[in-house]
Amino acid sequence: MPYVPIAQHFYSQPDEVELVKVKLFKQVAYYCLCLHLLFIFAFWYSHVYILSIANIASVAAWATGIYLLNRGHSHLALRVFCVEVTGHSVLVCATLGMDYGFQYYLWTIACMLLLDMKLKLRLAIVLSLSMIVLFALLYELYSTVNTPFMLQEYARSIHFINVFVCGLPMIYVIGHVRESTFIQRRQLAKLAARDPLTNLFNRRYAKELILRAHSSCAHNGQSLCVVMADLDHFKQINDQLGHDMGDEVLQTVSDILREHVTDQDIAVRWGGEEFLLVLVDCTQEEALIRIETLRQTLEKQRFNGEELTATMSFGVALWHTALPFSVTLQLADDALYTSKAQGRNRVTAAHTN
Repeated sequence: MPYVPIAQHFYSQPDEVELVKVKLFKQVAYYCLCLHLLFIFAFWYSHVYILSIANIASVAAWATGIYLLNRGHSHLALRVFCVEVTGHSVLVCATLGMDYGFQYYLWTIACMLLLDMKLKLRLAIVLSLSMIVLFALLYELYSTVNTPFMLQEYARSIHFINVFVCGLPMIYVIGHVRESTFIQRRQLAKLAARDPLTNLFNRRYAKELILRAHSSCAHNGQSLCVVMADLDHFKQINDQLGHDMGDEVLQTVSDILREHVTDQDIAVRWGGEEFLLVLVDCTQEEALIRIETLRQTLEKQRFNGEELTATMSFGVALWHTALPFSVTLQLADDALYTSKAQGRNRVTAAHTN
């Protein structure tokens, strides 16, 4: 299936990978521009004037590409670079033969073409393969060319240097793009797993974690407790003080929740001002003590210049191995409802048979 770019809003910014690519292309462009400046003098010194003049054109091409990169046209810059490298490789091989390794620059371009996201994947692959075919054709066309050259005795050394020089930017760019891709994938995974406001696990992702925790505890003979928590009178905070203050309360409460759970526990923003805690390797008695400590900490927290307090009500249920999660969740929710009915800002244990 051809690559179809995702539509972006007018005000959206390029993604991180694209920004890294542009930065790397600029570095490679300056690297190649300086390289061609050296070629101008090297070929002029060696009396191969046609290649010296050709490298003046190459310098102009790389300078044009840098200008396009600065203007935000990375795909056009990449195509200018591809045309320049292809033309330069063919011309040098046709003039001096294959002993000097200039044909290997075609491999670099074959890889770089795949980074042009404006090209459909199929076309990018075809163009890359055409570079490899051209590489093979050069040997058929110019393997017998052996033009006298002042530096001919250094052919093996020049060949080695060219292989190294053309491979260096390819490894450098692809390596950095790879690392940037991994970073972005981790960021996307975090966005998929976390609630953006509170940075707690979101409901959808947490369900899988909860089932894994239950399976592990069942296997190891450990107790597991489910805690439903709800901010008291949160609607009044939003209505009277605004949603910004409501968001601040949610963020601070979430920070406190995180401080009162272990690495094994699971803290979830279940929805709105409702939270779910799954306490691993924890009996109901231990859970009640821990949640009461949490409740007291929240009760002492002040907001809006010490003028506002925000309390929470809790319902705690022991998750028996044989019970499905939905039943235990309902037990914790019923216990939470009891806390609300009895005046809020309290912890209630679910009664199970």
